[in-house]
Amino acid sequence: MLWPFIVVFSLLGGFWLSWRYKNRRLIHLASKFPGPKTWPFIGNALLFMVKPEDLSNVVKKLLVQYGDAIRFWLGPDLNVVISDPDDIKALLSSAKTTYKGPQYKYMADVIGEGILSGSGTKWRRHRKIATPNYGKRAIENYTNTFNIEVDSLLTNLRKKRTEQQFNIYDDIVLTTSYAICQTLMGLSKDQTINLPHLYEVIETSPSMYDTVFNRMTKWYLQIDPIFWLTSAYRRQRYFIKIMSECCQKILQHRMDRLKTLETESKKNLMSNDEDDVRNTEISVIDRFILSQELNAAELIHETFTVFTSSQEASAKISSALLLMMAYYPNYQEKLYAEIKSILGDEDRWVDDDDFKRMPYLEMVFKEVLRLFPIGALLQRTVQEDITISSGTIPAGSSLVIPIYHMHRDVRFWSQPEDFNPERFNPANTAERQPNCYIPFSLGPMDCLGRHFGTKLIKTICVRILNQFEVSSTDKYKDLRLTIAISASPIDGYHLSLRPRSQNNELHVK
Repeated sequence: MLWPFIVVFSLLGGFWLSWRYKNRRLIHLASKFPGPKTWPFIGNALLFMVKPEDLSNVVKKLLVQYGDAIRFWLGPDLNVVISDPDDIKALLSSAKTTYKGPQYKYMADVIGEGILSGSGTKWRRHRKIATPNYGKRAIENYTNTFNIEVDSLLTNLRKKRTEQQFNIYDDIVLTTSYAICQTLMGLSKDQTINLPHLYEVIETSPSMYDTVFNRMTKWYLQIDPIFWLTSAYRRQRYFIKIMSECCQKILQHRMDRLKTLETESKKNLMSNDEDDVRNTEISVIDRFILSQELNAAELIHETFTVFTSSQEASAKISSALLLMMAYYPNYQEKLYAEIKSILGDEDRWVDDDDFKRMPYLEMVFKEVLRLFPIGALLQRTVQEDITISSGTIPAGSSLVIPIYHMHRDVRFWSQPEDFNPERFNPANTAERQPNCYIPFSLGPMDCLGRHFGTKLIKTICVRILNQFEVSSTDKYKDLRLTIAISASPIDGYHLSLRPRSQNNELHVK
């Protein structure tokens, strides 16, 4: 009766030995890097079978124990973690690391292989198509829309009970969603609020990313037949359905709009010259449609990618900045004094010229990004061998950049777990290793929406802090973070508001 087990064991053993022989060079080069003991078939996957809030400690322990260049195996996939800033700059700038890592497959299962989760020729073409709408000239034209949406946000916040704490992310994410739809997407406000499933998509997107991250880090969920048996798979299928229906409506709106535009050549419409005023009439979605390079499925996936990569990330950083101000009244008052010195007693619209005159705002913003990076861990596929001071990273392996941990490394930051905007004053910045802070990544695959998000976040936070004092009964030391793609508080962004003045009137600049 033991023979079935003997057969299965023999087959598995033969497969394992065959794999090791075929990948002997990869295994040999991997052995040159320090790392934890591996197990047949699963490698080091058991190390990462932890709650999302504990994952950062697992990675931190590995970095402390093994140093700046370490290896671990997720099943048959070799991962090399590099945390030396100079090596990171060289690696992320290399043409040999311009493909996303294999773990991005689980994100691509939901949003396709596009500008967020894709790589290669298709990724480069799609990113080139979208780039003009993220340029500084285009973003200047978003000022009015950003401020109009913040007007509505402030109206809603004034209705809150001042003594009661609430999760401000829920209010802000609606504002960022409306702003993205009316700028990058090219929709009207009425079209936006009437999109099918919009609010359900906004509400369920975070749990979708949790599912994606669970698949990235839990080896058994990477086995499709097992994942198909879970409730998470059923929720993912439903999310894809409602997301697709929402995006199809967005596409239909823009196709209808394109038919009514003034007659002009497609060549002019698709101009990549940021100084061409006509570009302000063309949304990212229009560019995808007019390019005729995307099929129907790709149009849906890229439409959602543009939406989710902007609205959720901007809402999280805005909420985190306000939460830090609630935890630290001294920093809040210093920032408020700067805001008041520029805006006076008016509740007026803000623009790029105002932000240029707010250096302390920039310091606060950078410190928030340091502690709450949108991309906590980056993974890239190594296409050709790359030699660094610590050894040769072999082709076929994955490069992992631990941004979250580098931003909290004691070698580069004094008391790195603390919140302190003064880290980013000119003197401290000049003394610091320049590549130890990369909130938007580096190289050709850096964050496309960095300028767009920065302006939207600053517009939201400046105008809220000009009108309200934020506070919290909680303490920063008790804040628990989870890493599920980005770093965010487990319990949300809970704070309370107190109006600074009952008599402020809105003045449009």
